[in-house]
Amino acid sequence: MAPFEAIYRVGRDILERLVNPLRADEQISQFTLSVPEAQTTTVDSVQGERFRPPAVFRCPNCDADIHQQQPLSDADCPKCYRTFDQWTTDDLELVRMTCPRCESEMKHGRRHPKVFDGPEWASCPSCQYHWDLDHWF
Repeated sequence: MAPFEAIYRVGRDILERLVNPLRADEQISQFTLSVPEAQTTTVDSVQGERFRPPAVFRCPNCDADIHQQQPLSDADCPKCYRTFDQWTTDDLELVRMTCPRCESEMKHGRRHPKVFDGPEWASCPSCQYHWDLDHWF
């Protein structure tokens, strides 16, 4: 009986070592097996210009940071008091975009630089929140 018991224990230990990495971890709420650079979906995603994350632009007059919380609202420079409407912010230098969920700095970029002047996407490296400009073509 002892040889069968030893074989059983060794087999069980090997099986546990193979299965343990595949078990769900209660501490991880969002899990994906894909490589981060190849992911096409994120934990939370929105589309459209009106849902663009808060942005910080550089004032062309005085180089101050201009915070624009809502993408369709005017942006006021805190130093020279110049006002930029929603349509002229694309002409300003974008300093950073802030994640609306965790307030981390987001990675952002353009896919069609000859078509759009402003950012077309932004992803948060901390919480995986993602924003995409709505493409109609």
